[in-house]
Amino acid sequence: MVYAMPPLIRITEYGIRSISPTTVEAAESLGVTSRQLLRKVQVPMARRSIVVGINQCTLAALSMATIAAFVNGPGLGQPNVQALENLDIGTAAVTGLAIVVIAIMLDRTTTAASERSDKQNRGIGQSAKARRATLGVFGLIVLVTIWLSRTYVQLAQFPDRFIVGSDLGRWISDATNSVVNHVDAFTNGIKNVVSYGFLNPLQSLLAETPWWLMAVVLIAISFVLGGWRPAVVTVVCEAVLLGVGLWNDAMVTLGMTLVATVLVMIIAVVLGVWMGRSPRADTVARPFLDAFQTLPPFVYLVPALALFSTTRFTAIVAAVLYGVTIATKLVADGIRGVPAATVEAAESSGSTHWQMITKVQLPMSKAALVLATNQGLLYVLAMVVIGGLVGGGSLGYLVVAGFSQASLFGKGLAAGIAITALGVMLDRTARYTAARYGQR
Repeated sequence: MVYAMPPLIRITEYGIRSISPTTVEAAESLGVTSRQLLRKVQVPMARRSIVVGINQCTLAALSMATIAAFVNGPGLGQPNVQALENLDIGTAAVTGLAIVVIAIMLDRTTTAASERSDKQNRGIGQSAKARRATLGVFGLIVLVTIWLSRTYVQLAQFPDRFIVGSDLGRWISDATNSVVNHVDAFTNGIKNVVSYGFLNPLQSLLAETPWWLMAVVLIAISFVLGGWRPAVVTVVCEAVLLGVGLWNDAMVTLGMTLVATVLVMIIAVVLGVWMGRSPRADTVARPFLDAFQTLPPFVYLVPALALFSTTRFTAIVAAVLYGVTIATKLVADGIRGVPAATVEAAESSGSTHWQMITKVQLPMSKAALVLATNQGLLYVLAMVVIGGLVGGGSLGYLVVAGFSQASLFGKGLAAGIAITALGVMLDRTARYTAARYGQR
């Protein structure tokens, strides 16, 4: 619950704040109360964003299934953990697929409910009487099937001939091993190029620069980009990092987080614009995004570890795969939210597809892009600890060590506090920067 609530809160806030001030002023001029304004104007007009938030909340809760297994949580997490402990990619993929199926079912149900509500507001679709009749028929069918399953034992048992999970798991394991054997030289080359050409210099810049100089630089960047408020937040967060004694580890983690977030946003903008401009592309891509988001975080580590061995780059790849889904959905929602009249006006003036994207749709989706960056950043940070299991090092490794060894619990707690401070610092800088430039 704690992990799943923040996306819903942030996305709902974004939907409420994105409503046109002119619409709010018009409603207030009619004498509506604050409660009426919220219930009759703001919530209905923010329905699309709220549904996205509900979807993300649901998917985030499902993604915790594996972690819940570590505290004796029942369900699909248990076989998934056992498969991961044995590096059994096939079985882990099958259990992850079961979670994905549940997620897609819930996602499509909530989205369809929102679309039906929109149609009803416009007087389109089934009437309330017809809908109640349909529900009554299906309810009767459910009651009959329940009675049959309670009366005849064979109807309550799942037939063994339909179980294909074990065969599917073996096929996935064999296919993965075959692919890894053919591409390991190529993937190791990519890892070495990125690590030596970009990661190592960035890490040296952040971690090996004197702490006081880097602290001043981060404060100055926050002030120039966002003003004095994010600068004050940066000062407080830096004091926390110094107070817990993990400045060097925090700078290493900051470098990895920045690299992963940049990669997330590059992919998210490309895919999000494609999905936002094409309903068919959205239909094709969304199930894959749901699949990637609902796969338990630990599942990402298995193929990444097989392809890139135990390095920082492995942790970055896993973080990018985990964070790109939410960012892509938010970018696509922002592109779709651009008024159709604005798009038609730009087309009538002779704008090309590229000009439409860069001059109209992306600038008008600035709030969605900022929200996508924030959420992508938070999802990347959520993978920092898990990345510590595959060579991520620094703060993630310290949290893992504190979790597994009672003598290092204090060190792990301090690392968790440091990760939170990094997240708050980056989040506030991004938000105030967007607010400042959005007013120009």
